[in-house]
Amino acid sequence: MAMSAAAVGARVGLIARSEPSLNGVMADIRSAGGIVEKVSCDVTDLQALHLAVQELEQHLGPVDVAIACAGIHRVTWPLDAQRSHDVMDVNVNGTVNFFSAVMPGMLKRRSGYLCGVASLASLVGLKKNAAYAASKAAVVMFLESLRIDCRRHGISVTTACPGYVDTRMITPEERASGIAIPADQAAAKILGAIEKKHPEVWFPRWTAFQAGLLRLLPPWLRDAVVTRLPPMEEAPLSE
Repeated sequence: MAMSAAAVGARVGLIARSEPSLNGVMADIRSAGGIVEKVSCDVTDLQALHLAVQELEQHLGPVDVAIACAGIHRVTWPLDAQRSHDVMDVNVNGTVNFFSAVMPGMLKRRSGYLCGVASLASLVGLKKNAAYAASKAAVVMFLESLRIDCRRHGISVTTACPGYVDTRMITPEERASGIAIPADQAAAKILGAIEKKHPEVWFPRWTAFQAGLLRLLPPWLRDAVVTRLPPMEEAPLSE
């Protein structure tokens, strides 16, 4: 998304924990003539995240579009409280923390755009993945409620719910099965939804349609179907 946004003239601010990854993306954007700055920061650290946003705004100006896409996946069955807390902290609290850092300025200017990346996993319960599914469902409801609150203040909100995307969060087996879409295609879907000010974008369409149908089934039948589906597994590098 950073590369695609820079390609159409956006000044890009990057926030992530991994300094090498940040340096690599920043070098790619600058080599293509783009404007980019970065700050290494953990989205679960509220104070550090607020300082990171302030630093980026000093270099790039006020945040016009904020995209919260930090996320981790952990298998949490048998129920593991610590791993569940980790998932919730990054996926849910990370989104809340980031938007809380950029929203004061947007409210003052009465303009801005928030986009949060949730997942199709928000639609149904998943085997061995209670925390992940719950975290994404929480993000969907958080953004939906935020969209209602922001309407009168000139701030737009988009909820992005992708299925499997070819990133480090998926396993080699999932990648080989062909169920994952390339990251650049996912980025184009999300950025396209922002450009058109769509409140929600769910993709791939067929997968979203199937998940939506599952949600409509009575619980006993939905549970029976989901039980037969292969679970999301944990990739060696899922952060």
